[in-house]
Amino acid sequence: MRKLDVPLTDDRDILERLRASHAESAVAIRPHLDAMRNRYDTYEQYNGDPWRVALDDTFADVQGDLQQLYNKPIAALRFIETLRHSLKGACPVCGRDSLGTLDHYLPKADYSEFSFFSRNLVPACDRCNNARSNDVKGPHPGQRPLHPYYDVFAQRRIMSVRFEPDWRAPRITAIPFDVAGDELVIVQWHIDHVIRPAGIDDYLIDLWGNLVTEPTTFFSDVTGRQGVLDFLNKQVGIETVHGKSHNCWRSCFYHGLTLNDDAIDYLTALI
Repeated sequence: MRKLDVPLTDDRDILERLRASHAESAVAIRPHLDAMRNRYDTYEQYNGDPWRVALDDTFADVQGDLQQLYNKPIAALRFIETLRHSLKGACPVCGRDSLGTLDHYLPKADYSEFSFFSRNLVPACDRCNNARSNDVKGPHPGQRPLHPYYDVFAQRRIMSVRFEPDWRAPRITAIPFDVAGDELVIVQWHIDHVIRPAGIDDYLIDLWGNLVTEPTTFFSDVTGRQGVLDFLNKQVGIETVHGKSHNCWRSCFYHGLTLNDDAIDYLTALI
């Protein structure tokens, strides 16, 4: 999870270029372009919030054409491929260390008018993209995925990891951090419905397993409890830089360890 700058794509200009296109799917959606412009305005007014951007069946008869234009972009839509490969670091949606696809924040199956709206397309990894599917909000008000373009609070650390004994096989859980109110509702829903389905539980267990089975490799120049804590804090910073986010999974793993005195004591005893 991380905050991204809003794409610089001129989506209204793209609609006008589609109006002039003779591609079959572009011709098919031509009568809907003004309505799409209005929907873009609504999306930006409410920052893509699925609780406020209502479903609209106006575009049902051209849903296939809209998705075809996304899947096989014509010249006016070449920005899609550029956006897909525009980032490095951890996935902005889930925080895992991979990218390679685009996530439709509001799914194109239900919101086809946003199929190629740049503000609705977020570079992501295929794990969280596939795991979330069309799940866009929970049963209680405010429950929704974090939006990397609009949720400014994602600039800071909003996720950490809780460790609970038995230390030989601890329970390791991704948890919200330093959030309250509406932010907490969003982050908790995002963890439960995007990050956990993307595989963070097994990922964290593997990190712990590597750490405790090869302690002399990780802590080769470390002595004492303070040395272990200093190492963990350094790793937090290193992984944050590598992932370009405080909320990449490795940074959260080490951050959670720095907050757990018992886990630090256990690691100290291994070296």
